[in-house]
Amino acid sequence: MRSSNLLFLRLLQVSSLVFLAILGLLSAIQPDPEHYYRSSIIKSELLKQTPAPRIIVVGGSNIAWGIDSGLIEKELGLPAINDGLDLHLGITPLLELKAYIQPGDIIVISLEYYNFASPDEFFGIPQYQADWIEFSPARVVHLQNPYQNALPMLAMVLQRKINREVNAILYNNDLSEFRGIYNGQNFNKYGDFIGHIKENNAPGMNADYGGFPVNQLDEAYDFLEEFNKFATQQGAIVFYEAPAARQTNCELTGEKYIRKFYNVLQTRTKIPLLTSIKDLCYPDDYFYDTPYHLNEQGREVRTERLIQNLKNYLEENK
Repeated sequence: MRSSNLLFLRLLQVSSLVFLAILGLLSAIQPDPEHYYRSSIIKSELLKQTPAPRIIVVGGSNIAWGIDSGLIEKELGLPAINDGLDLHLGITPLLELKAYIQPGDIIVISLEYYNFASPDEFFGIPQYQADWIEFSPARVVHLQNPYQNALPMLAMVLQRKINREVNAILYNNDLSEFRGIYNGQNFNKYGDFIGHIKENNAPGMNADYGGFPVNQLDEAYDFLEEFNKFATQQGAIVFYEAPAARQTNCELTGEKYIRKFYNVLQTRTKIPLLTSIKDLCYPDDYFYDTPYHLNEQGREVRTERLIQNLKNYLEENK
């Protein structure tokens, strides 16, 4: 028994030393100031500092790139926060958002269809979560099974930091060629990505994505309804808005499958759907470089629809 206790103590000491070593290296290598996820710090500060009631729109890059929060704030008379970032993070930012929900908040969720392709896509891809956690290591608490996954995740953060430093050396500290406009400094004070606004040389679609994966993922509906109940208990209102989706990809998916997706969403959760069924898809020329990234024209059309839908719902439920 004494030898078992001694072994456990040694393992605990070694684990503690490894943990401290990782933390030391994490602190020594600073986060990349131009990384796309740098904007997550802006968004977190907005959630902390902006008094309620607020309009908070959260989701993947269809939100980050696709709404004009300044216009929402002007038209609805409430502070607007764009808490969208990247579909690969799944619902990890939603878990972080829970800590900031206040009475009177209006929360609009808009996930990409790809988030419903698999549990990994819904709960977040580790490599992308690592880049997000780099900017605030305390975010490990938002992982699935954080006690089990925290140390491996911090080790992954460190490995990705080291890889970035090596690449910076190889490319003379200039990684702009790989980033293009995907730069964390291309976000405005509301959290909107604006790097593509006024961009005259849109690259066009970077891949043939085919149809959208409109899967029925039980874990997703369970999570969304749990989030809805939590937010409601805090005095907030939650809505769901369909992501901006390119018409060609909608056609390849099939209208009946997209409609079925929203029928199931409305059956499995009590979250009101803001988007009219006739407005689920947008013309191809409203998109910048992916089937979810609206260009300037598409962004304004979507924002105006969102404003009107919110106005209608709020007036009907006074």
